[in-house]
This record gives sequence, C-alpha cells and structure tokens, in this order.
Amino acid sequence: MANMHVFYEIAKHATALPSNVLAGEYGAHMFSVLLDSDTDNGNLVAIGDWLSLDLFAEKAVTSFKGKIVEQMGNGNYLVLVEEPGDATLVYQVPVGAEEWTNTFKKESNLYNKAGDIVRTYELKKWDRFEVSKEAFDGEPEVGAAIASVANKKMVIG
Repeated sequence: MANMHVFYEIAKHATALPSNVLAGEYGAHMFSVLLDSDTDNGNLVAIGDWLSLDLFAEKAVTSFKGKIVEQMGNGNYLVLVEEPGDATLVYQVPVGAEEWTNTFKKESNLYNKAGDIVRTYELKKWDRFEVSKEAFDGEPEVGAAIASVANKKMVIG
C-alpha cells in the first residue's frame, strides 16, 4: 500500500542585503517603522508620522530612481541608488525558529508581517544594496532603470 503525500507550496519572498548603504555605517538615519501590511526585506517604504520615541508610521514612497548595475553570484541584483527621494530600505535580520526544518528556514520563506516593527535604512545617492528578483515589479536585468516604487516594489522601466 502506498503512503499518502502532503503537497505544500511556500510563497517566495524578496530577500535583501544592505551591503553598501551609508546608514549601515552610521552615516545616515536608521528608522523603526510600524508596518501597515506584510512587507519583504528589500521593499521600499517612506517614513510617515512620528508615533513614539524611535517609532514611525509607514508611508508609501513617492519618489525613487535607481539602476540595476550587476547580478551577484547568488542570483540577486545590485541596485545603485541614483535619486533616493523619500525611500528607505526595509531590512530586518532574517531569523527563523531553530526547530524549523532547513526548507522552512530559507530566507526567501520569511517576511515581515503587518503590525511588526522593522528597521529601515535611509538611502543616499550612490548607496548600493542587493535584492532578489521578488523585490521588483517587472523583470530585472543588468542595466535596467528603476523608475519608481509601487506597492513597495521597485518598478523597472
């Protein structure tokens, strides 16, 4: 008699690495932001109203321009900030429960839930950060311009 199998599919989320962002070296602001909706690392949000101490509300980005300058060895894309506008980069250190299986611990399975407080990095011209293809609206390729942000994703074109 054959055993029954379980089919499950895990949504793939964007991953990021703020590898060369001035805010990561204390040259610009880092913010704590209360999320209004589910948000991946590598998404862009603007800083909204001050809520308390070091906590701000989330707001939609109104202006951002950049360029994809390289594809990294892990398949992610390196984004060069040309005009940061009011965008900040969401990056919360990805931590999964220790008892999870290796499949569940993959960084691309993790996201920041609505209501979470996350760290965001103020972006400056010439900053560079790495993101997976899930952080884009459109197909990323080296040399592509990033014209804006929609639903927290960078829009190609």
